[in-house]
Amino acid sequence: MSNSRFPSIAAIQLTNAVILAIAVGILGRFVSPSAALGCLLGGSVVVANFFILAALGRMIVAAASANASGLAKLSVAAIPLKLVLVAGLVYLLFARTGINGLGFGVGVFTQTIAIFVETGRSAIRATN
Repeated sequence: MSNSRFPSIAAIQLTNAVILAIAVGILGRFVSPSAALGCLLGGSVVVANFFILAALGRMIVAAASANASGLAKLSVAAIPLKLVLVAGLVYLLFARTGINGLGFGVGVFTQTIAIFVETGRSAIRATN
């Protein structure tokens, strides 16, 4: 069941990809290639993280609706474990590669912008 008041994950991810491409282009042109690469990596991390989080959410809902309480509890525990894993991978990325932190931060921030854009679009569609 689709609710036009709330943006879909696919819409958020598509908007994020567009915003990320624009940000990478701007940073590559006006800042540096390393900032553009950092932005691309930061955006890629949040896109992958969001897909994994959505999959875990679907798994929790499926386990709860099937009355598989053990699986539901395990699914809920997977969310903080995913967070630790992603944070560890990002730490290794910074520690081993010397990635541009500003660019990476801009790339991560594209997800937040995409969420706001798609939420605004959904709100406008819901009022029309």
